[in-house]
Amino acid sequence: MAGIAASEAGIEKAKIALIDKGWSRKDLADRVLMGEDKSLKIGIDIQTVNNFFKQKRVSPQCFVGICKALGLDWQDITNPNTTTRGPETGFFHDNTSLQSIDSVKNPVSSIAVDNSNHNNPFIPQHGKIDNPRFFFGRQREIRRVFETLNGGSSVAIIGERAIGKSSLLQALYRETPTELRHPRQPIYLNLNNVYDEHDFYDALCGEAGIETVKGYQLKRALESHRFLLLLDEVEKMTWDGFTNQVRGQLRGLAEGTDAPLRLVVAACTSLDTLFPDSQDKNMTSPFKGICIEETLKQWDDQISRKFIASRLQADWLTPVDKPVSFTEAEIVELIAESNGYPQKLMQLCYQTYDRYLNDSKSP
Repeated sequence: MAGIAASEAGIEKAKIALIDKGWSRKDLADRVLMGEDKSLKIGIDIQTVNNFFKQKRVSPQCFVGICKALGLDWQDITNPNTTTRGPETGFFHDNTSLQSIDSVKNPVSSIAVDNSNHNNPFIPQHGKIDNPRFFFGRQREIRRVFETLNGGSSVAIIGERAIGKSSLLQALYRETPTELRHPRQPIYLNLNNVYDEHDFYDALCGEAGIETVKGYQLKRALESHRFLLLLDEVEKMTWDGFTNQVRGQLRGLAEGTDAPLRLVVAACTSLDTLFPDSQDKNMTSPFKGICIEETLKQWDDQISRKFIASRLQADWLTPVDKPVSFTEAEIVELIAESNGYPQKLMQLCYQTYDRYLNDSKSP
């Protein structure tokens, strides 16, 4: 099939950019410029945008147009495995280089080959950390979340973007079988992958292993089940396609000590601020009273230093004669520049480590 597809990490970036702009997928489709000349066609069909977010192949022109509309570098979004398939994508793979065959018809001039160094311990640089080998810190937050859940309440994890909310949800998902006093089956849903309210019910019921229903039928279907529902990017519920009804149902299903659902939701702002519509109608805010907020803060100097040390001494690194170590001055600068954001610190450390590797290869 002709075209280029996005990588999983690239889609995460695109979803964040879409949220930051406050656009729906339809808004994005309407803003895509096909080519450099502003007199050219503006806008593409919504199905192409949906295919892009599903990591399906789209034409190079549409792929680049979508990335540009989102303010992203398309080369950071691309799945490299879809750029070396020969003429059907508009590119040839000649030995180790990639060349475009028509710069007029194809706005993409070249696609870089993935040359990531797998001996650099500061990975992954983007997206949530779902591999327990790479997860670091947040033990205090994990302990507090499970204390709240075992006390019969749900939890709202509040924190800025790139602070590690999605990675924490993944850690909670892994540890649920051993940390919950009363067993619950964990379900993780990233709402960026959910189109609207109907899609949400379909996803929830699918993960729960029941027929897609809502309202009282959903309550009946879940009565004999006990789930821990981890909702990522809950801001999506403020978009078109979602109403207060679905949030109200989640509240109903999570109320009570033996409720079918216990919730852990991740958001950038307080839920009362995020969902003011219920208050405007003199109704109870959908998550008020059932979600205890846990604020996710930046890493301090101590935890940042421990993180750097742990990665430099990682047991999964390929042994070398002269292991890389950072100077005190470099560590101080890295921590200061990252400002306590784990993902930013990861990226900066990756760059510093990579310089050491390149220097060691120089004659």
